[in-house]
Amino acid sequence: MRKVLVVGTGGLGSIVAFALSYTAKSYVAVVVRSDYEKVKNVGWEINSCDYGHIKGWKPDAIYPSIEEAAKNDKYDYVVVTTKNIPEVTKVEEIIEPVVTKGFTAIVLIQNGFDLGKPFLQKYPDNYCLSGVSYIGSSNHSGVINHTKDDDIIISYFNNKTFTKEQQREKCKEFVDLYKNDCNKARFEDDVKVCRYGKLLWNATYNTICALTRLDTGRLELSGTFEALAVPAMRELIKVARADGVEFPPDIINTTSHICGDLYYKPSMLLDVERGNPMELEIILGNVLKVSQELKVETPILNVLYHLLKGIQFKILEDCGLVEVPKVRPDLNKFYS
Repeated sequence: MRKVLVVGTGGLGSIVAFALSYTAKSYVAVVVRSDYEKVKNVGWEINSCDYGHIKGWKPDAIYPSIEEAAKNDKYDYVVVTTKNIPEVTKVEEIIEPVVTKGFTAIVLIQNGFDLGKPFLQKYPDNYCLSGVSYIGSSNHSGVINHTKDDDIIISYFNNKTFTKEQQREKCKEFVDLYKNDCNKARFEDDVKVCRYGKLLWNATYNTICALTRLDTGRLELSGTFEALAVPAMRELIKVARADGVEFPPDIINTTSHICGDLYYKPSMLLDVERGNPMELEIILGNVLKVSQELKVETPILNVLYHLLKGIQFKILEDCGLVEVPKVRPDLNKFYS
């Protein structure tokens, strides 16, 4: 039986761990930080649109840290479902104790674009899989509210150490461990297509909701979605096309209906409300670097990025992660 460690047990990670356990094809361990004592003693309470109401659920093993998980086992898969904020923490360094060279497959079920690069550089002898998840789920002190179906696409960040066929087979093995009669899990060969597809939603809805403090429904009712998000999506479609990815003609319409009739608060909006750092670089910063390399103009996405970068700076300062000098330094710049 394969041994799987899930790192990051928020709304997404807890459902990922539960799905793996539900399938019963692997031994499932988790790393839990803030809710460790509660989950260890009484388990999670899960209210799920896919699985119903489950009280007191626990995986096979629960650890308070990566280091403790590393002491107790060797893992076939390390599934990362944490937020990806490289200016705060380097996830590739955090998971090092539980990655066995040439043995452990790393599965990044995270938001963002071009996020596999640092893992491929650090772990050239390990498979690095991509998980693009379309899910609505939140964790409030050990109570999971899962409101949108668990729909996940598994692909791979191409590692030249392995053949494409080897990487495809590793992806399909993980899909087999994960897929059950309640969720949608499938393999997709082209990681770039998957990542651009999710980015179309994240780089527009997620960012603009964070700026306006509106949920997805109110963003549309206010007219801001049509005025701002739709043109931003068109810019992303141009970047993707220049990068070799062609979307179907109805992709904007399809993307705009992902949330259905929910008044949904995306993760970046929740971060702003809670005063937590946002996944800004991984969601928007990285794709803007690609747009510059490909010489595709993205004026709306650039404005969104720099407005959010200002908000991120303040959040980082409030969290003690950025130090601002007591006396403002001279700019020493001349603007004409």
